[in-house]
Amino acid sequence: MRLLLDEMFPSDAARQLHHDFGHDAVHVDDLGLTGADDQQVAEVARAEGRAVVTENVADYAAERDLVLVCGLKRSLPARGAQASALAEHLDRWIRNNPRPYVGQHWPG
Repeated sequence: MRLLLDEMFPSDAARQLHHDFGHDAVHVDDLGLTGADDQQVAEVARAEGRAVVTENVADYAAERDLVLVCGLKRSLPARGAQASALAEHLDRWIRNNPRPYVGQHWPG
């Protein structure tokens, strides 16, 4: 599972997913997509075969051929613990969903 984390999430979460858990994860910052519109982020995700991890579900509603991993930042711990908590949460989700369907996923 290849992931592209949207900009509302900390970029350290992508690095932790890669270094601590061995997942192919990047952040929009890593690809020069900071401030890019969601359609451009979706195009890059499609081209690279990545699932988009986002909080902005409505912004991706028109996308019919993406795996969207949806989460709310407010459900994560504040400040420095946020990246680690998100990385652990996504690692569990990836292990439980090795071949996710196209569409929205709301990891519990």
